[in-house]
Amino acid sequence: MFKSVIKIGALGLLVVVVAITMAFSSGKLARVSCQDLIVRIHEDSPRFIDEEEIMRLVKKADDKLFGKKLNEINTEQLERALKKETAIKNIEIYRRVVGQDMDFKGKLIVEVAQREPVVRIRNAKEDFYLDSEGVRIPASGAFTSRVLLVSGQPSEKYAREELLSLINFIHGDEFWHAQIEQMQVNANGELIMSTLIGDQLVEFGKPSDYKIKLRNLKALYEQAFSSTGWDHYSKINLKYTNQVVCTKK
Repeated sequence: MFKSVIKIGALGLLVVVVAITMAFSSGKLARVSCQDLIVRIHEDSPRFIDEEEIMRLVKKADDKLFGKKLNEINTEQLERALKKETAIKNIEIYRRVVGQDMDFKGKLIVEVAQREPVVRIRNAKEDFYLDSEGVRIPASGAFTSRVLLVSGQPSEKYAREELLSLINFIHGDEFWHAQIEQMQVNANGELIMSTLIGDQLVEFGKPSDYKIKLRNLKALYEQAFSSTGWDHYSKINLKYTNQVVCTKK
């Protein structure tokens, strides 16, 4: 009984301390103005948008940010504004009061994680990336992501609806991710692949049945090429399911 009373008393004291702390923090937010803006991009995140550009976007979303009381800053509204930038996947904005001896300063902290591209699409008119969900990321002159390049005549619709599943499969497979570095799309929507090892072109055909085609190609690498060598053929044709046609040099 005595222990129960002590536990209840301790819990009540904790509640009081938390309430006082929250009230004190809320009071500081109401008294302290925003004087500093800090942007943190996650260490392992791409950098399609740098810290300076993110700062500009925050200031554009609230042009009276500096000098405004911290409790008057609508962080949710700012997050919604910045999420319109498709390169940004996750963003968290929070307010901080720093200092001591009644000399407090207000800071707005912006933490950003940007989208991870899986492919770069380049045609005669456009140059952009797609992430694994098919979200378009504009290409940046300041940042280049080392991902599979698809060139030729791939439209955005084709890339998202017909090609993305194959790209995600390649990206998630250790062997193919290392082996396939570039694709070309012709006017018929057929793929020609360039591989890292060997100088032969792989006529892949349409992206359909890609698991079977890649399985057959891997079997060719492991069984035939182990005896003939990687440079024995100039072309490999996978257009037809369950059939591999090789052209000698």
